[in-house]
Amino acid sequence: MIYLLLIAATVALALLYKFSPTPKTFIIICTLLVFVFGASAFIRVQQLEQEQITRAQLEELQEQQKIFGEWYAAYQKHIDRLDRNWQSYHNIVDGLNSVDADNFNAEATHARLIDLEQEALDEQIKIYMLTAPQGLGNDNRALVEAVILKTQRYVDAQMRTISLSETAAVPPVELENLKLRLHDIMIRESPEGLFTAQEISAIRAALGD
Repeated sequence: MIYLLLIAATVALALLYKFSPTPKTFIIICTLLVFVFGASAFIRVQQLEQEQITRAQLEELQEQQKIFGEWYAAYQKHIDRLDRNWQSYHNIVDGLNSVDADNFNAEATHARLIDLEQEALDEQIKIYMLTAPQGLGNDNRALVEAVILKTQRYVDAQMRTISLSETAAVPPVELENLKLRLHDIMIRESPEGLFTAQEISAIRAALGD
C-alpha cells in the first residue's frame, strides 16, 4: 500500500511539474502541499494520542467504579446488620409495653439483651476493621474514610445503648422500673441517624456512576 502511494505521489508530482507555468510556481505548490500534509499528519498524530489517553482514562474510571462498587456492596451488608440489631433492640424495649407485671419474665428479657449485645459487639468489631480501598483516588478515599468514621461513631452509640440496657435489665428488676430505666437510656444514648448520602453521592458523581 505504501509503495502504491509513493508511486501515485511521484506521478502526481511529475504531472504537476509538467503542467506548472514556471518552476517557481511548482516549488510554491509543492511547499504548500508539504505544509498541508505535514499539518494533517501532525493533527492526526495528536488525535491518536488523545484517543489513547481517553481510552486509558476510561479504563481507569471503570476500574475505580468496580473497586468502589465492591466496597460499597460489602459496606451495605454491615449497615443491614446494624439496622437489624437496632430493630431487635426496639422490639425488646417496645415489647415490654405489652406485658403486664404478672407475666413479665426478667430473666428472658435479660437473656435476649445479652444475645443482642454479643451480636452488636461482633458487628462493632467488623465496622472498626473497615478501610478505604487502596485503588481509589485520594479524594474518593477521603470521602470513604469519612463514611467509615461516621459509621464507627454510630455503632459506638448503638453498642453503648444496648450494653447499658443489658446492665439495667439484670434480674431481679421490676417491670415498671426497667421500662423507666430503658426509656432514660434510649433518650440519652441512642445514636443519631447515620447520614452518609452526601459522601456517597459525591463519590458516585466523581466516578460518573
